[in-house]
Amino acid sequence: MARLYLTGGVRFDGPAGSFTGADLPGNQGRVAIVALAVERRAVARDELADILWGASLPAQWNGALSTIVSKIRSLLSTIGLDGPQVMTSSGGIYELVLPANSWVDLEDASRRLDRAEGALRHDDLVTTTQEATVASSTLRRELLAGVDNPWVDHVRRRQAEGLYRCLTALATAWHRLGDHQLAAIIAETAVEVDPHRELGYRILMEAEMARGDRGAAALALHRCERMLRDELAVAPSPETARLADVLRNVRRP
Repeated sequence: MARLYLTGGVRFDGPAGSFTGADLPGNQGRVAIVALAVERRAVARDELADILWGASLPAQWNGALSTIVSKIRSLLSTIGLDGPQVMTSSGGIYELVLPANSWVDLEDASRRLDRAEGALRHDDLVTTTQEATVASSTLRRELLAGVDNPWVDHVRRRQAEGLYRCLTALATAWHRLGDHQLAAIIAETAVEVDPHRELGYRILMEAEMARGDRGAAALALHRCERMLRDELAVAPSPETARLADVLRNVRRP
């Protein structure tokens, strides 16, 4: 079994030890192992090179890529894994084939998020809070810090999307459980993660109204409406409009 941490600094744990991002050959080495772990499929040699270097592809990229792969295989062997069997290459493609029962942090977070959202649909609020809390702790951690790379940026956006879903599920669950203050705090964090989506604002408004802080709820509504108008040039969704009507009726003397 192996454990692969992609967020918060690369680390690969095997039966005989571990290695970290500092042991890999520069940023390209870190991106290579993360890319193969995230894709979990056969990646063509030229596609992997494009992921690593993009428009800055070196003239001797074939040799550079071979050196990176060789170093990764060597590191895998030092931690008790069969490097050539785990980091396979055949017909101009590479693939990371992890041992059975291996664990990857982003995959674990994705599974937990799915379970959290499923539990929320069935009003299993305890499971929702447990799974979403663990998933969000992983998704909060930075992926490949210091790396400026289009492929990495794409994965970071997917990670942020997952974090937003975690936070809105968690805030909804705590709101239903009656901890409206915690729900408001988590919903505010969701808004910070993605200020261009309405759900976080709606949960924040509901939690603030439940706490009896109508002013805070009105401020959340104002922020949402201003964002929709000034940044997206769209009207509020029917769900947001209905909640706004409720808030305005509650505030009316």
